[in-house]
Amino acid sequence: MQSYETDSFKKINTIIERDSKDTTYKFALLRAAIEISQEYPHLKKEENGKVSFPLGLLVEKWLFYYYPLIESSEFVPQKNGETPQTGKQIAFRSDFRKITDYYKSRGGFSAFNSDYQNGTIPEEITKDFLRLTRNLKRTITNMPMRYIGRSISKEEYSIFTFRDNGRKPHEMTSISTESLIDSYGTFSFSSEFHKVFLYLGGFISGEDSLLYKWAEFTVSADRTGILTVESVLKKLRTFPATERIMRDAQIAFEQLLKEQNHLRCTWSGELITSTKNLNIDHVIPFSIWKNNDLWNLLPVKSEVNMKKGDRVPFPEFIERRRDDIVFYWNFLRSRHKLQFDRQIAISLIGKQLDETDWHDAGIDQLKRKCDYLISARGIDGWSI
Repeated sequence: MQSYETDSFKKINTIIERDSKDTTYKFALLRAAIEISQEYPHLKKEENGKVSFPLGLLVEKWLFYYYPLIESSEFVPQKNGETPQTGKQIAFRSDFRKITDYYKSRGGFSAFNSDYQNGTIPEEITKDFLRLTRNLKRTITNMPMRYIGRSISKEEYSIFTFRDNGRKPHEMTSISTESLIDSYGTFSFSSEFHKVFLYLGGFISGEDSLLYKWAEFTVSADRTGILTVESVLKKLRTFPATERIMRDAQIAFEQLLKEQNHLRCTWSGELITSTKNLNIDHVIPFSIWKNNDLWNLLPVKSEVNMKKGDRVPFPEFIERRRDDIVFYWNFLRSRHKLQFDRQIAISLIGKQLDETDWHDAGIDQLKRKCDYLISARGIDGWSI
């Protein structure tokens, strides 16, 4: 690593260790910036030594970080001195409680995730949801983004900056990743920080650093003495159950199997003749990227799925299996076109689908993602 990148890493470490913190906001901002850098390289813009991403992705990340903390039956403070009774609470707790309370009897976090991912947030809570996302955006830009880095610079917005160059937020009428991206502008930071996030981000946000310190802060802020670092870490690592979102792919492939009497295993090419031997595989494992998009869910033989485990297919192996991957993408798209197009455009290709070459663009980006995970992050590669 070159000296300027090493210096950037030292600055990030200084921020984590020494920046003053009255809330968990700075932890959440760094965690989100790291994950966005690693998961959305196709949405990155570069100019004058800086990179920028849609600020709406930060808002989305915070929705999923804070949901299990806010919905918890035991109060989980995210601000020094915060209690259920005091008025000294994080800025968006009351708005967030309206959402978590609504879903409490409707399936909780997983039901919320399903509605959000499918663009089916009920109309009766859409206004509350819009208010929450606006509050999250305002909190991110006015608080941690403004003050992070004070341990190394006395200037405001010394690490992150933002631009309100999207649509007017009040014009939003529905909630989706696209609407957040379109409405909340962009945020920027230096290319050197971006490189550190790409190559060392997994370490920075690991249990022994960023998440662990988030949990430690929460426990120290707890006045009841009930919380432990382990219990808070468990909540911070909580993600929506995958089964609900995977159901569309499962049903579609079971129907195709019934129609054709067999399917071809995406990875081995062997025939699948029974639902008992049919598994739905995350091409990029869920443990690495919490992504249940249709393009990332493909049919495989159960024994092949077990062998693959949490490994990532080598780019050259993806190329060898191109025809079967494209076949299943076309099939899923024929069953769920709007959902498939929206997901692959945002989380894989980075632009709206061109009917003439979207298959090639999708395969190329998939190979790039897998190559990055293998070569830069050290995830085990896999092939047959």
